[in-house]
Amino acid sequence: MRRIVPNIYSNNMAESKHFYREFLDMELAMDLGWVMTFVSKDNPTAQISILENKNSGPLDNSAIFLSIEVADVNHYYKKAQELAINISYKIRDEDWGVRRFYVTDPNGVTLNLLSHI
Repeated sequence: MRRIVPNIYSNNMAESKHFYREFLDMELAMDLGWVMTFVSKDNPTAQISILENKNSGPLDNSAIFLSIEVADVNHYYKKAQELAINISYKIRDEDWGVRRFYVTDPNGVTLNLLSHI
């Protein structure tokens, strides 16, 4: 395998664009209006695609849970607080050697941001 890209449906493409660019500092590599692909500036195979929900009904992305390893989890925690992003699990050191916290993206997806300690 060369890469795996999660695809997330969205009812608000503009909010999603803001979240992934401003909070996660990802580059917008493709924007066709109905689909956007965001790419890590440090690792081009780390990508997330957001697709417009064409059904226009309510979304339930609550079962989607992505783990994202970052170099400095404390930086992202502070940034989440500054940008008033919903932190659903406060930062902590876990017994198995990671420091992590959870946020919820604009589409209801849980992101587990972590660094190894």
